[in-house]
Amino acid sequence: MSVTYHQRDGVAVVTLDRPDVFNSIDQPVADALVAGLNRAGREARAAVITGAGRAFCAGADLGDLMDEYERDGPDLRRVIDQRFNPIVHALLDSKVPTVAAVNGAAAGAGMGLALACDLRVMGEQSFLMSAFVNVALIPDTGSAWMLPNMVGVSRAMEIAMTGRRVPAEEAFTLGLAARVVPTGDVVDTAVAMAASLAAGPTAALVETRTLIHSAAAATLGRTLADEAETQGRLGSQPDHIEGMKAFLEKRTPEFR
Repeated sequence: MSVTYHQRDGVAVVTLDRPDVFNSIDQPVADALVAGLNRAGREARAAVITGAGRAFCAGADLGDLMDEYERDGPDLRRVIDQRFNPIVHALLDSKVPTVAAVNGAAAGAGMGLALACDLRVMGEQSFLMSAFVNVALIPDTGSAWMLPNMVGVSRAMEIAMTGRRVPAEEAFTLGLAARVVPTGDVVDTAVAMAASLAAGPTAALVETRTLIHSAAAATLGRTLADEAETQGRLGSQPDHIEGMKAFLEKRTPEFR
């Protein structure tokens, strides 16, 4: 299978499983990845996305488009709409928190995939790379929005325009990675982090993601209104009631 799915410690682990091509994404992989993410939203309380072998994801697999390249060039708008944008939407709309276990190279669309997750754990030898400029393209898979919002316009411009590797330690310094660990510990650390999130109020975590992403492109007034509306909804939910009871009773909350 091109994408595998299993649950570990209550966390769904979705693995790109094409190590022979560094887990590059063709249409079947994209479809299977979206299906796995949607399944995680139904069955689990958190999800980890990782890659088999030595890479996280090398980006697009355009092998199925070679005939088009030999003619007038492929319809890349169609490829993005059908292959990559659904992955980003599946992550940003996920009903559970998501953690990327970046065990190796995350290049091009692979970098976009990692950035679209809520948190990233990177191996010491891993790196992010906006490789698009190397083939005369612009960043896609959400990178053109996520990167400047995460590191600022000037640094995002430099990373995107040079197409250079951003090593794990630099990614941590820039705020792109939550943790950097030995490569062999990446998945275990990501699962532990996801399990911690899974034990929390996942509905509030998902709403936090939505609000933060919306606020990045909104006015303060709009964000204040969104905060009030969302807080109003969460205030009557069982997780909030349990959280407050636990706080008052000086015990650990048991979120469901």
